[in-house]
Amino acid sequence: MSEPAAPGRARPFAGHEFQLATRYLRAKRRHGGIALIAIISFLGITLGVAALIIIMSIMNGFRHELLSTLLGVQSHVYVHAQNMTPEELDELSGRIEALDGVISVGARYNGQALVTANGRTIGANVVGITREELAQLERIVTPVEDNRPGLRYGSFETFGQGEYGGDDILAGLGVINQLNVIEDEDITLIAPTGRAGPFGTRPNRKPYRVAGIFTSGIYAFDQVTVFMPLEQAMVFFAADRPHSIDVRVEDPDGVGPLVAEIRALVGSAGVVQDWRERDRSFQTALNVERFAMRLILGVVILIAALNIITGLVMLVKNKGRDIAILRTMGATQNSILRVFLLIGLMIGAVGAIGGVVLGVVFVLNIDAVKAFIQFITGVNVWDPEVYFLSNLPARLDWAEVVFASVFGLGAALLAAIPPALRAARLDPVEALRYE
Repeated sequence: MSEPAAPGRARPFAGHEFQLATRYLRAKRRHGGIALIAIISFLGITLGVAALIIIMSIMNGFRHELLSTLLGVQSHVYVHAQNMTPEELDELSGRIEALDGVISVGARYNGQALVTANGRTIGANVVGITREELAQLERIVTPVEDNRPGLRYGSFETFGQGEYGGDDILAGLGVINQLNVIEDEDITLIAPTGRAGPFGTRPNRKPYRVAGIFTSGIYAFDQVTVFMPLEQAMVFFAADRPHSIDVRVEDPDGVGPLVAEIRALVGSAGVVQDWRERDRSFQTALNVERFAMRLILGVVILIAALNIITGLVMLVKNKGRDIAILRTMGATQNSILRVFLLIGLMIGAVGAIGGVVLGVVFVLNIDAVKAFIQFITGVNVWDPEVYFLSNLPARLDWAEVVFASVFGLGAALLAAIPPALRAARLDPVEALRYE
């Protein structure tokens, strides 16, 4: 709370207090000033705040790229309604599709199968999906010629065409490499389920043509995934209904309210999950990493702010006579306290502003900075073939910028409190006795 102004006494944070703080801050060393230490403290806070902004922006960029890749090949909401008939599933799909924020709704069937070709056999996850739904997965069906995610070889045009969806499938690049096949060649899928015969149940076995080869940007996904027309998948696995209704939404990060609406529609007839529940460990790892980086860089800023304590302690010692004279002229303890707090705040404010400017400029020009470092060192600091990203990702989050600047300012203020209290408690008689 502000100190009330008594008759004839200046109000808290009056102009003369700012004037004294500025004068002490700018005083040369031979006059008892802390200019050099103030500069060191300013640079420490500036670099700490800038580092916090830069690192958090790069982490935000990585998070965005990872989530874009992850959510680009999977659905955002899953409705498991095994007890519903196909007609009821169709009706529910229509009601979900009518909700605001929903991009697409489609039935899916996921099955495990063995895939064999050229004497090699691997396990695969077969995703039964309609042509319309697969067309929504741009990271799967968009033709590309470089290392970007998309359809690397073949075509998506014949997918889902023919009796029961046809026999054309799309396979991940990892699947194709393990089987040593190319586009337009046949691979044989073997389902664990089958039809009963006179000699027992025989697994379904059928050849399919590899119409296209995709890479999603997720290594593990490309190693096991095969897309098959939904109708063909249900015939192949001898299923009478899809496994789930998969929903894609406009805002995956803010999917919570929409999930609540979908749960209200489904009721007790099924279970509703969103992508955050399925990838909870992934989300937890990202959050822990963000917290750890904030903590580490926060400690760096606190260490830089410790220089303020050193400088102000020296200043209080050198300015003991001035403080005593001010006290005898009527300055209160609180007034002296505020003067030295203002010095810390000035250092913190200038350092925080400098850090924000440096950090924002660095993030906005990160490609130019990367090119400059590469030119100076001769080392490729960002190899797309290693990181599977063409550019170093960085997304500026203004909330992070505000957090970094406020943290830097707060650290400077906390560092100024001990020496400011010491100055306020200085006894003017003791201070003048040895002058």
